[in-house]
Amino acid sequence: MAKTEMLYMQDNYLKKFSARIISTGENYVVLNQTAFYPLGGGQESDTGIMLHQGRTFTITSVRRESGDVRHFFTETEGIPKKDEIVECELDWEKRFTHMRYHSAIHVFSRYMQLEYKADVVGNNISIRSGRADFHLENSLTQEDLQKIEDAVNNLIEQNFPININFMPREEAIKFLNEKGYQTDYIDMVPPSVKIFRIISVGEYDYASCAGTHVSNTSEIGRIKIVKRRSMGVGKERITLTLEQ
Repeated sequence: MAKTEMLYMQDNYLKKFSARIISTGENYVVLNQTAFYPLGGGQESDTGIMLHQGRTFTITSVRRESGDVRHFFTETEGIPKKDEIVECELDWEKRFTHMRYHSAIHVFSRYMQLEYKADVVGNNISIRSGRADFHLENSLTQEDLQKIEDAVNNLIEQNFPININFMPREEAIKFLNEKGYQTDYIDMVPPSVKIFRIISVGEYDYASCAGTHVSNTSEIGRIKIVKRRSMGVGKERITLTLEQ
């Protein structure tokens, strides 16, 4: 089975690219390389268009299925054939919004870990909002939420550079343990995966993450906490939005 090279793993700002079709289905294609982020890791997939011989195909979702990264269309007629070359373009406004939210959630989650000893146990990122679930000993008050919002915005305004590095599994685990971070994500990945992508936010946050990010926290803008919800004993969900 041919494997798709995930271009966004190296370059989150790639908006257009050419690719060769390696397989097709009734309403999807699999490409030899892609800049589209597939649904997963709590983040919605990218969308956009594919161009071929004067025709435009609307990519409505990208998902991993049966070992493939499939780009799904609204159209079902005239889909290009295997080995044909296509031009692709992301919906950049949607992608950049995801990048801003994902980076904001990293800063937010690190602050919660340091100040409230709260480890994140789930998250979701869309163009509408971002949210994170935490294990907490005590419920957060409205005063807590305002304090958190102000503190996270102050951190974002420090203009931390956000960098991508790749490390072998054991090196990544050692590195994150030394920095005081969870390695649960790495432990869940099959042993066949040898190299891990490590995201660093200045010297404030480090994590194994395959998501899309901005290159500096200055691109995030300000966050606003809009909702707190109890998810059961010792677990709370906090939802934030980005101010335009």
